[in-house]
Amino acid sequence: MKDKIKRIFREQFLKEPLMVFAPGRINLIGDHTDYNSGFVLPAAINRGIFMALAENGTDSCKLVSLDMGEAVEVNLKNSLRPTNTGWANYIIGVMDGLRNQGLEFNGFDAVFGGNIPIGSGLSSSAALECAAVLGISRLSGNEISENDMISIAQKAEHEFAGVKCGIMDQFASIMGKEDNAMRLDCRSLRYEYLPLDLKDCGFVLLDTKVSHSLGNSQYNKRREECCEGLNTIRKKHPKASSFRELTMEMLEDSKNELTEKVYNRCSFVLEENNRVIRAGAYLRSGLGKEFGQLMYASHEGLSNLYEVSCCELDLLVESARRLKPVYGARMMGGGFGGCTLNLIANKGKEKSISQLRQSFETAFGRKPGVYEVNVIDGARII
Repeated sequence: MKDKIKRIFREQFLKEPLMVFAPGRINLIGDHTDYNSGFVLPAAINRGIFMALAENGTDSCKLVSLDMGEAVEVNLKNSLRPTNTGWANYIIGVMDGLRNQGLEFNGFDAVFGGNIPIGSGLSSSAALECAAVLGISRLSGNEISENDMISIAQKAEHEFAGVKCGIMDQFASIMGKEDNAMRLDCRSLRYEYLPLDLKDCGFVLLDTKVSHSLGNSQYNKRREECCEGLNTIRKKHPKASSFRELTMEMLEDSKNELTEKVYNRCSFVLEENNRVIRAGAYLRSGLGKEFGQLMYASHEGLSNLYEVSCCELDLLVESARRLKPVYGARMMGGGFGGCTLNLIANKGKEKSISQLRQSFETAFGRKPGVYEVNVIDGARII
C-alpha cells in the first residue's frame, strides 16, 4: 500500500512526497468509557492510513482519497469549514486545528489510502486525522508535541465530523507501542504500557461488514444519556464531578430518579471501568482465559445495557462462546456494526475461525471479513 500511494502521488504531482503512516487500533476492553472520564485499553495495529504529501507553492490544497476515488480542493485564503465530502472533513478539521494553534502551513498536495476497512470499528477516521496532523506539521517544519497532535485530531472529529468521540482512538494511533496495550486514564491522560504476553493465543478480528456511521448513529445520544444520569446523581452526591467519583451505591441511591434506559447506561460504564482495571492484572500475568471472560462480560453489557450491538455482532460472540479455543470475544468500537475482537488459542485457531465464518454465513448469507492483527508502534514518518 505504501508503494502504491507513493507511485500514484509521483505520477499525479510529479514530485517526491513525504510519507506518513498512522495505525488504526483495537480496544481490548473499555468501550464508551473514554468520554465518561474512564479507563480504556487500546493498542495500535498493523492496519491504518498511508499518506503522501508535498508542498505545491500555491494557496490551495488538493486532497485525494484513493479508497473513495474522490478529490477535494481547499483554498487556504478562505475560512476552513466542513464540506459535504465526509472524509475530507477529517483533514480540513486538522488544518483548522493547526491554524488555531498558530501554526502556519503552505498549500500542499496529498494522496492517501489504507488497508483498514472503513466503518469496521478499527478507527479509520482517527488514523486519517493522525496521519494528517503529523504529515502537515512536519511538512511545514512545525514540531508539535504528541499531546497537541492528539488534541487537534480529536477536535477535528468533534467540530468537523460531528462525532463527540473520546480521546482513545487518537491517543492509540499516536502513542501505540509494539507488543503493548495501553491502559489510559481518559481524565488525567496518564497511561501505562502493558506487555501483551499471551504466548498461547492471539487476537483475530471478524468483520460483520455492517458499516456504522457514527455521525448518524446513536453514538452522540449515548453520551447525552450518560450526562443526564451523572447530572441527576449529582443532585444527591454533588462531589461526584464525573463517573470516576461515582459508585454503584450512589447509582442505586438515585435509581428512582432515573429512567431505566439511563440507569442501564450508567451501570454499564461503572462495570466496564472495573473490568479495565481487572484486565491489566490478567495481562501482566499472561492469563488469557481469565482476560477472555472479561471480554464476554463486556459484550453482554454493551449489547444489553448500552444497546450498541447488532444481531450480526451478537451472533458472532454467541458462536464464539461455544468454541473452546476462543477464550473471549466482544464487539469493539462505537457499535451498531463493525468487528468483533476474538482472543483465540493458537492451537485450534484455524478451525475456530472456519466455524465462526460458517455460522455467520449460514445466518446472514455472506462471509465475514477475517483479520489477524499485530500490535505495532504509533504514527510515524516512513
